[in-house]
Amino acid sequence: MENNTYFSETSIANILIIPHAVLSFVATVFVGLRIWTSRYIAKTRAPIEEWVSVAALIANHLFLISEGIAVHFGYGENIIVVTNEYGGVSHFLRSFIACEILYGISCPLSKMAVLAMYYRIFSTSRVLRYCTWAMAAMMAGWGVSVITVSIFSCDPIKGWWDKTIPSKCINTNKFYIGITIPNILFDIGTVVLPIREVWHLQLKRDKKWAITTIFLLGGSVVLASIARLVLFLIYKDSQNPTQAIPFGHLASSVEVCLAIIAACLPSCAPLLKRMIGSLLTTVRSSGQGNTEDSKKGTLVTIGHKHSRTAIISRTHRDNDLEGSFERLDDNGSLQGSTDDLYINGSQETDNKSGKWNRGSDIHGLVRSDGEQIPMHNL
Repeated sequence: MENNTYFSETSIANILIIPHAVLSFVATVFVGLRIWTSRYIAKTRAPIEEWVSVAALIANHLFLISEGIAVHFGYGENIIVVTNEYGGVSHFLRSFIACEILYGISCPLSKMAVLAMYYRIFSTSRVLRYCTWAMAAMMAGWGVSVITVSIFSCDPIKGWWDKTIPSKCINTNKFYIGITIPNILFDIGTVVLPIREVWHLQLKRDKKWAITTIFLLGGSVVLASIARLVLFLIYKDSQNPTQAIPFGHLASSVEVCLAIIAACLPSCAPLLKRMIGSLLTTVRSSGQGNTEDSKKGTLVTIGHKHSRTAIISRTHRDNDLEGSFERLDDNGSLQGSTDDLYINGSQETDNKSGKWNRGSDIHGLVRSDGEQIPMHNL
């Protein structure tokens, strides 16, 4: 991986800012839907994961703002432009510390929101409760470590951005790799943790798969964490850090936003079910309306009970008359096939009480006493 230095004449800040802004908007929508569902559909008190999701979302927005400030100081430009036009890298390095601190806050909070959701849903499982507490504690410790090392990476602290003073700093490459590997393990544990409990629920297999799929959507967070590690390994020796680091930071921002969304998905299920149900009802009503219009165009009955005449469309008569059926008269005796009821497609009527009016289609039969027998529903 030597000499993997990315260099561009133009700024690549949009590669970082635009995806993060879009995903932050989506995460905000899902948190809003989650709150709306609990207040107006489920009508329950705000559970703990709702507050944790809101805190994670706020931290994520501050993370996005810090990235914007870093871009203002040259983040995304090549190192030559930053040195010549932005007054050196000192301002960029200061803003970069803010990015790392806010990542150390928003990332654990987003994962804790998922764990809090597990704790509420599977509260009867003692094993899952213990695992949830253990993982939450480890994530909190991880976040504190990231924040502490980000601030005190150099002694004195000022030595991080002021290279003119003597200072002793840690190896930042080892630091980034060191915080990313545990993060990947946390993500894998968070995804796997509820699967056993889901498959022990008294549900049909298809519903178990549906719930499992929702939880596994959080697996995309694992992919983002792995991408962060790979990108840092590729560009760890880059001589153009202001354009190499944004790729790893992009993976970090995606990771946080996807974790927030994953924490809200199961709680939004009642709202999504209502929306899908309304959509299906609309489609079904539209289909029934078309069917009724088709029926009205096929059979129209006019007149009183002793003079009722059936006006029947003959457009699909040949297809409707394929095959035959046997029916019973009022005395229970068997009649012949309906093929004997039609003579050259004409209609025969018998106005005597208790007899059948016979039409050139089998969509409906009308008795002379006014009672209609809808044969097409049999």
